[in-house]
Amino acid sequence: METTKKTAFVKGAAILAAVGLICKFIGVLFRIFAVRIVGEHGMFYYELVYPTYSWLLIISSSGIPTAISRMVAERAAIGNYDGARRVFRRSLLLLLLIGIVTSALMFFGAEWIGTFVLGSDVGAKYSMMALAPALLFVSLMCAYRGYLQGLQRMTGTSVSQLTEQIIKFVSGLLLAYLLFRKYADTPMRYAAGAAGLLIGVTVSEALSLVVMMLFYAGTRGQYKALIVDPNPHEKVFGPMLAIAIPITLGASILPIANVLDSAMITRLLRGIGYSEDFAKLNYTALCTYVRSVINLPATLTIGIAMSIVPAISAARVREDREGVKQLSLLSLKIAMAIGLPCAVGLSVLAGPIIKLLYHSVTPESHAIATRLMHVAAFTVVFISLVQTATGALQGVGKHRLPVWFLLIGGVTKVLVNIICIPVPKINILGAVFSNLACFGVSGVLDTAVLLRVTGAKMNVLDTFIKPAFASAVMGAGAWSAHRLLSRIPVFADGRMAAIATVLAILVAVAIYAVLTLLLGMFTKEELAYIPGGRKLARFARR
Repeated sequence: METTKKTAFVKGAAILAAVGLICKFIGVLFRIFAVRIVGEHGMFYYELVYPTYSWLLIISSSGIPTAISRMVAERAAIGNYDGARRVFRRSLLLLLLIGIVTSALMFFGAEWIGTFVLGSDVGAKYSMMALAPALLFVSLMCAYRGYLQGLQRMTGTSVSQLTEQIIKFVSGLLLAYLLFRKYADTPMRYAAGAAGLLIGVTVSEALSLVVMMLFYAGTRGQYKALIVDPNPHEKVFGPMLAIAIPITLGASILPIANVLDSAMITRLLRGIGYSEDFAKLNYTALCTYVRSVINLPATLTIGIAMSIVPAISAARVREDREGVKQLSLLSLKIAMAIGLPCAVGLSVLAGPIIKLLYHSVTPESHAIATRLMHVAAFTVVFISLVQTATGALQGVGKHRLPVWFLLIGGVTKVLVNIICIPVPKINILGAVFSNLACFGVSGVLDTAVLLRVTGAKMNVLDTFIKPAFASAVMGAGAWSAHRLLSRIPVFADGRMAAIATVLAILVAVAIYAVLTLLLGMFTKEELAYIPGGRKLARFARR
């Protein structure tokens, strides 16, 4: 395998992961201020709308961009840039049609969808309508992202994501504030505030599309064909849909399960005696305070997954079997080196981290969210496995397998919800168990099949055991540091308590970084492909 190809994959993943983490942090800040503006009742509407939006968005944002990136990467690998551009043009037309259909469905079906999800409460209708146009903008953007990622040009995707988050932060919060104030004396104030937040999302997606179009324009003329297009009349839609449909079906499973969650959880809680308001409080704590934090580290492995598809596809076209094996193993190792410490850190510092990010959270919501986070944090490990192994399987052409595995996980999720939530001592914690079961089943199956398909031999010690040991030591150190600092009067309350949490997190990072080097978690060759890794290798030798 050529060193430059492997380096391109890791650097591409690093760019997406770093920017993705920044975007997720901005997203957390967005939620912090959103809760202050529209309250937990307003966030309830916001959280209930998003599963439906995510499900419709999957049609355009999952399988087709992956298919585009793979088909473009395969043609670019042999210098057929004319063929790569033809793939982009055809896909843009397809995604335009999909965007129009899904936007219209969400806009004109807003009242029916809101009634299905919330029963007699139709306040989500306005949020649905506010968010509907975003589906068109994102669909078009996905064509540009798929094309640029196929060329392993990750900067455009990163800048557009950053633009999206910044614009959403500014416009969403401003509109929420204005609409909430306008309807402050009416029962519609919470629904109006949530709709303002989501209009901001729509505006941000429109401007993010403009950014992607500018980056695409910047590539025109840079890639001159090295060979004559061998098949200028080649059909694109058939092969593209053959790749995209299985991926889309697989990606649809969890959003559908989340839609069922939004309709199921509060009903199941009310069924065991919870009041409607308390059931909503539990659901909001799960979605706003727990899942939003859990998704922060998951962003890092999304970067790996997005980069691994074109990288492995290109290696497969070159018949570089050894390269496919090495890329697969390296991506799994990086995913575990990220997922395990993040899971342990979020679990042991659950309460302080939630208070740090959402210091205006009510004591009741904080207690619920902390209880959930202690367990939910370990979902990060399995999400990391699913994202990375699925990307690798898509790269080697095994699109259908992750679909079946995620379907098994989705069915498991629904069953665990039905079984666990009605148990009074478990209640909302059953939703956390269901997520763990879903991603656990899918992640293990994905990883096992990836190893069998590629013939790669995983070093279990380096990939799982060393990161797990380092994470456990790190967790103990972080917990001890926070407990010690909390006993010092100056760190007992207010802003200084937040500083104590930050210091404990820094202690955790330092412990894990040192143990990563001392345990030799990555070889010298692997470190060489990671940005800044050569310096780390020299430091480790000393």
